[in-house]
Amino acid sequence: MSSQVELAFTRARRVARSVLGALRTHYPGFVVGLPLARGEIPVFVYHHVDPAQFAGDLEFLRRNRYRTLSLAEFATALERGSDARGVLLTFDDARLNFHETALPVLKEFNARATLFAPTHWMSAPPAPADPERFMSWEQLREAARSGLVDVQSHAHRHALVFTSPRVVEFANPRTLAHYDIYDWPMRNGASGEELGRPALGTPIYAAMPLLSARKRFVEDPAATQACVDTVARLGGAAFFERRDWLSHLRRQHSLAGMPGRWADEAAVRALVASEFEQSRELFLRHMGYSPHYLAYPWMMGSPWSLELARRFGLRGVFGVALDFRRARGRLPLRAFGRIKSDWLRLLPGSGRSSFLSIATGKVTGISRTQHLAH
Repeated sequence: MSSQVELAFTRARRVARSVLGALRTHYPGFVVGLPLARGEIPVFVYHHVDPAQFAGDLEFLRRNRYRTLSLAEFATALERGSDARGVLLTFDDARLNFHETALPVLKEFNARATLFAPTHWMSAPPAPADPERFMSWEQLREAARSGLVDVQSHAHRHALVFTSPRVVEFANPRTLAHYDIYDWPMRNGASGEELGRPALGTPIYAAMPLLSARKRFVEDPAATQACVDTVARLGGAAFFERRDWLSHLRRQHSLAGMPGRWADEAAVRALVASEFEQSRELFLRHMGYSPHYLAYPWMMGSPWSLELARRFGLRGVFGVALDFRRARGRLPLRAFGRIKSDWLRLLPGSGRSSFLSIATGKVTGISRTQHLAH
């Protein structure tokens, strides 16, 4: 198979995976024009916001008398079955965009929100290629002091781990430019665990979120280094202008023999537990409290990670729209699904958007939001 055909096949598989995910997603009735059910409190998730778009969302909520709730108000309303119009606005990742863009708009509208912070990235020095992408601990404390923002946990590393010896990609200039820093799974480097964007030529194996994984494939650093060295020797970024670059790297990778090993169950469980341990430790050190809620990166966690969440004192966890059905099952603690902020203006009220206009935008955006390795 030629490199071009193989690349096209891989991209098509990623798009198909995104489409299937969208088809499995649960959408509340209000999305298709139904009224809100009694006691229903929609939960929306934001990542990066445009100031005008976000201000428009908050103006829509204010005009239609929706209250933005704190986490405490959200929990109380659910317990008492309140039918007052309330929504929970959540933000993932604690990017600098929240501090510079979202927080000023929240202050302008006196609106509440919950920010889920991945503690490793709050503490890590900015990478050269990604300066100041994340908030500092002082900026998190400033958000909390505003009285408008509940700062809670988004785990520690926000990591993917390899779950198969199947190579799905080699890091190259196109993928490094296209995919987010989180899309690059945690790697077993010569000097220990590595996060963030890898060196050109690094093999990327099939992966899934650490907190959802039941197994981990640990790659051989020597196999990785052989591919990285090949790229460096043959021109660095210019190597990827060759028509046969992918097949060349696959041959180099195969020459390394067995590319890795399976981690034992105890090691996987210890790694998962460290997500809760380190998040709690850093929250206590920098925020003065232990988090009570956690938003799972990408999808709700495994049964083991949910049990750990309960043991570490969390009162509830948040997933995504794919998790609505699971959140209603029997779990160790309360769990909530969330839908993306795109759907907020489909809430009942004046100035409501049309389902078709939003759904069309979602479909056309699938090719931009597909994941690299999971």
